[in-house]
Amino acid sequence: MALGFGLLSAQLRPGETDWWAATGHPVAVGPDFDPVEMRALVTELFGGWKSPGAYARVPDPFVAKKPYALKFDLADKANAFLIGREPLPLNDMSPDYPAMLVANFILGDSPTSRLWERVRQKDGLSYGVGSQFAPNSFEPNSRFVVYAIFAPQNLDRVRGAMAEEMALALKVGFTDSEVANAKDALMQERRLGRNEDGSVAGSLANQAYLGRTWSRSGEVDAAIEKMTAADVNAVLRKYLKPEDIGYAFAGEFAKKK
Repeated sequence: MALGFGLLSAQLRPGETDWWAATGHPVAVGPDFDPVEMRALVTELFGGWKSPGAYARVPDPFVAKKPYALKFDLADKANAFLIGREPLPLNDMSPDYPAMLVANFILGDSPTSRLWERVRQKDGLSYGVGSQFAPNSFEPNSRFVVYAIFAPQNLDRVRGAMAEEMALALKVGFTDSEVANAKDALMQERRLGRNEDGSVAGSLANQAYLGRTWSRSGEVDAAIEKMTAADVNAVLRKYLKPEDIGYAFAGEFAKKK
């Protein structure tokens, strides 16, 4: 049996540092359970939670930011960490969302991604490298993230290799084979997720919170399955702007020059 919550949040009202409220949203349970017993258990665990104020989601609008590079020297750290983030003006209901899933998978979110093959396998510069696409479910304000773990003395080489791979993807694009393989892998992941109790319960709770149904998942599946390399490359070029990525680096760089 799996139990999923749409959202559990703690709120702090501005100016009232001693005011906290725990707010529960939809609960989903599956696959086999006694509804009466489960309702009693949820009531026992959470029925006594009281909030002095109503829950309201804090808006998170898209804000274009100037690129930055923040460097933090940390003593006694064998490895350094790099993270870069670019805000993207789309959400998970946008027409470009499915193609961005595929583009991110090829670029840095798979075991055979371009970033992994270049920075880890070919150049041997990183212990872990990749990208993430974090879609917003409300405002058109998602995130594209790149990251790497590496020896501090290799910072410039890691940054250079990552930049070259992103530039190459934008210039040349992904191949038909890359897109076909990514589509197959993503569809397998999505189908597997819908066969796992925990994933299904969490999805049901999240859908209830967002006011959606499984039909949205079906729409995304259909879009992925009919997608072409031209579709994926167009969306990648529309949203990926390496010059707009803000970076932060943390590690013992002072001793590693």
